[in-house]
Amino acid sequence: MKVAAVTITFNRLELTKRTIENFNEKTGVDYHLFIDNGSTDGTLEWLRDKHRIELGTNYGIAEAFRYAVSMLDDFDYILKLDNDVETVTDDLVAHMIRFIEKSGPHAVSPLDMMIDPAFYPHVFRSEKLNGYNVQYTSHIGCAFQIAPAKFVKQMCEEFIHLKKGDYAIGSYYRRIGCPPCYLTDLQMNHIGLNQSTSNNQYIL
Repeated sequence: MKVAAVTITFNRLELTKRTIENFNEKTGVDYHLFIDNGSTDGTLEWLRDKHRIELGTNYGIAEAFRYAVSMLDDFDYILKLDNDVETVTDDLVAHMIRFIEKSGPHAVSPLDMMIDPAFYPHVFRSEKLNGYNVQYTSHIGCAFQIAPAKFVKQMCEEFIHLKKGDYAIGSYYRRIGCPPCYLTDLQMNHIGLNQSTSNNQYIL
């Protein structure tokens, strides 16, 4: 099974370095595509030896992700990896793929150890499934999310759900038979939660 990761960058170079170095130490993918929204802090220079798309200006997260996904063919899974995430569980991607292969199509995230309880999504049910503790939720944060490529591409082609954010993405995935869930045995840290670029600069 071939997995492609997409990481969107807009400045925050030190967080990006930390994210990717940690990700590569703990887990891995077949192909990693970076798409830059017009960084001015040295990020472009750091990306020179990587697979990348330089947009030159800030089109926002949703538009950048849609464009990146349109460039990905012949992959079975697409992982959205934000540039401010610490991978905690070893072989995390392999665990997520193993769950989907055994359980059918899902949009899967590890549990964010830094998630604010006030913003935790609604939990529809919890169960043990194929060796993993699973929470089916209204949506999952897209900081570290993997799903079968055909579902990701379908969402990006329709776009409106992606543009509206996590809740709309979760609702859409449920509707097309790819329910969002947390695998609560698997963990990551959203290390940039309090270091995000201001909303008027990083448009959703």
